[in-house]
Amino acid sequence: MAAQIDHDLAWRIMLGLGAFPALGAYWMRRSMPESPRWLNRATKAPNNADSSVTSPKPLRHYWRYLLGTAGAWFAFDYAYYGNTISTPMIMHALAPHGGLMANIAWSWIVFAIAAVPGYFLAAFTLDRIGHRRLQLIGFFCMGMAFLAIGVIPDIAGAFALFIALYAISYFFAEFGPNTTTFVLASEIYPAHLRTTAAGISAGTAKVGAFIGVFLFPILLQAMGIENTLLLTFLFSMTGLALTFLLPEPARQNLEQVAGEENLTEQTFSTSAGPNPEINPEGSGAEGKQQIAG
Repeated sequence: MAAQIDHDLAWRIMLGLGAFPALGAYWMRRSMPESPRWLNRATKAPNNADSSVTSPKPLRHYWRYLLGTAGAWFAFDYAYYGNTISTPMIMHALAPHGGLMANIAWSWIVFAIAAVPGYFLAAFTLDRIGHRRLQLIGFFCMGMAFLAIGVIPDIAGAFALFIALYAISYFFAEFGPNTTTFVLASEIYPAHLRTTAAGISAGTAKVGAFIGVFLFPILLQAMGIENTLLLTFLFSMTGLALTFLLPEPARQNLEQVAGEENLTEQTFSTSAGPNPEINPEGSGAEGKQQIAG
C-alpha cells in the first residue's frame, strides 16, 4: 500500500476507525429530544374519553408500505453494496495487468465524479422532484446502465464505455434510492410506528447488503461481469416495482402521508398545552420542526 502499512493491519485500522462516528452518534442521541409528534401522543391518556380521537393503527395496517420500504431498500442494497465493495475486482477483471493501486484509483475516480455529485443534487432537488419519484428515476436509470453493460457485446474490452456506464449507475444510485430509501422509510409511517417500521426496513436492507457483498465476487468469477450486472439490473427493477407501493410524501405533512389526516389537528390541539415551537405542517426534508432545549 502507498502508506506502507501491512494489508492485514490496514483493514483492521479502517474497521476500527469506523467505530468513532458510531460512538459520536450514540453520544449525541442521548441528549436529543423526542419528536413533537411522539411527545404529544405520549401525553394523551390511554383511555381518552373523547370518542372523536381515532385509535392508532397497528403495523399490520401498513404492510403494503413496509413491503415497499423494506423490499426496495433490500433490492437497492444488494445492487449497491455488491458493486461498491467489489469495484476493485471489477476493475481488475477489465484490466488484469493493472496494479491494486490503479484499480482502487479508478474506483475512487468513479465515486468522485459520479456518486458525490449525485448525492448533493438529490439533497437539493428532493422536494421539488418528489421523494418517491426520485427513487423511481434512480432505480430505472441505474438499472438501464446495468442492462447496457450486460447486453453490449464485448463491453469488457471497451474500458472507456464501461467506465461511463458504470459512472451513470453510480450517479443515479445516489441521485435516487441511496438517498430516498432512508427518507421514505422515516416519513411515511405514523409517529407510534415510525422507528419500528424504519428499523425493520433498514435491517432488511442490510441483509440485502450482506448477500450482495458475499455473492458478488462469487458470481463475478462464475458468470463474468456482464451476467453479474444483468442480475443487478433485475434487482434494480425489483426495487422500481416495489417503490410503486409507496405514497408520495413530498409537500404533505406526516399525518397525511400515513393516512391519518384526521389526527393532525387532534394530535396538536388536545395535548397538555399549546407549544408555539412545534410546527405540525412539516414533513421530511421539506418540513422543519423546532424543539426547545
